[in-house]
Amino acid sequence: MAADARTLLAARQINWGQSAQTRTPDPVAAAALIDRLGIATLYPVSPELPDLLHAYTGDPSTTTDSHWDSPTGHIYAWRWELGRQEAAFYTAIVRGRPTLVAWSLLPSVLRLRADLRGSEHLYASGLLSEGAARIARALDSAGGVLGTSELRQAAGFPTGKEQRAAFLKAVAELDARLLLAKVFSPDDEDMRHALVATRYPEALATARDLDPAAAMDALLVAYLPSAVFALPGPLAKHLGLEAGALRAGLDRLVAAGVAESAAVTGLGECTIWR
Repeated sequence: MAADARTLLAARQINWGQSAQTRTPDPVAAAALIDRLGIATLYPVSPELPDLLHAYTGDPSTTTDSHWDSPTGHIYAWRWELGRQEAAFYTAIVRGRPTLVAWSLLPSVLRLRADLRGSEHLYASGLLSEGAARIARALDSAGGVLGTSELRQAAGFPTGKEQRAAFLKAVAELDARLLLAKVFSPDDEDMRHALVATRYPEALATARDLDPAAAMDALLVAYLPSAVFALPGPLAKHLGLEAGALRAGLDRLVAAGVAESAAVTGLGECTIWR
């Protein structure tokens, strides 16, 4: 296949809703977009992953701003609408920023990104801080879900600037290992922290049974048709995946005849969906 960067990028933008003809006008359409793409961020944090802001405006050049009545403000409000619908799994994944994952893809993402050993094992092994372990224990004692203020109190992070910073650092530890998710209540405007093991036990059990290569294949088969092409290095880095495993998955798609490797001027070495 002879392809140039401009053609590939244009096809990607159309598939990701980043054009006037294919834009995503509302949360209902956004939920369908996430189901189709498999994974998307709220705001543009990586050129290798789709995002809802550009899908809403239909323009990949849209930048974020701080006004509530702007496209950025609309997407901020969509978090609650999508969350209340349980339209997708929601937590920090792509470059540590808010990310939505289709339910069908969640076991594969958990297998590839989550630490399946559990918080107590990680703490006993010295891989998790005492603060992060306290947060996990507080959530476990509360049935798996707490709002931020309740969680800070239960985990022993009282009010104060230093304690807030310590709390956020501990949450980031748990997020990085995909042990936490964010959930929303239909009755208020608060976002809550949830233990993945408690909130989504079936997805986690399925993830544990998955072969890592099969999980990678599922992720790439969901990603590549709409993305049109994959840049292995940036994609692995931004998703927090092992680069060698991702490249091996792309090689399997090439061997299966559904993709091909090519050197594209302006992009470099990439894998293109056929």
